[in-house]
Amino acid sequence: MIKAIPEPAREVICFAGDGDFMMSAAELATAVQYEANVVTVVVDNGSYGTIRMHQEREYPGRVIATDLRNPDFAALARSFGAWGATVDRTADFAAAFDAARAADAPAIIHLKTDVEAIAPGRTLTALRAGRG
Repeated sequence: MIKAIPEPAREVICFAGDGDFMMSAAELATAVQYEANVVTVVVDNGSYGTIRMHQEREYPGRVIATDLRNPDFAALARSFGAWGATVDRTADFAAAFDAARAADAPAIIHLKTDVEAIAPGRTLTALRAGRG
């Protein structure tokens, strides 16, 4: 059992894809319980992105079982007693990030993106064209 957070003043920022986060979303309850005020940015492109990239590259035109139907991650955070906000536009990210860092609670920023931007510097279009 965790008795105390070893370095409570240390800032922790986590970046997770939507599929990745859903595999361990219950850890949010633990963070709330133990007041581990980690800020998690959930990058939601509605897809298991890494698997989708491999399928697009190795099996063009035969993508299967990579689309996700996600919850409202900000509402999920609030239901656990954490702070949550949704960001749809790049221009709104800085304010949400500042608010998450100041929340004095575990925080989720639900960052909605398009599946076309499958990974940093990679697009589905480029993968399909053999450039990824």
